[in-house]
Amino acid sequence: MQEKKSVLNYKNLPETITPYDYADWRGIGENKAREIFNRPDFPRIKGTGVKQLADKRAVLLYDLGLTGTEKQEVLQEIAKEII
Repeated sequence: MQEKKSVLNYKNLPETITPYDYADWRGIGENKAREIFNRPDFPRIKGTGVKQLADKRAVLLYDLGLTGTEKQEVLQEIAKEII
């Protein structure tokens, strides 16, 4: 099975992404993206009903596999850039 070539890069993603955005960014199929979005530990935004939404920064950290302290350090750096 051949992977799709990604059209989007991280900077071009909207702040809130859907499985379609994720699939395009990662160069995977939409079904695989939905499967990932439905994992219990995936950082979906809560309270959106049936809509599958996630913050692109949280998804990047999830994909990088950062844990505890590493994640906090990266989040602090992101916060500095936003402010």
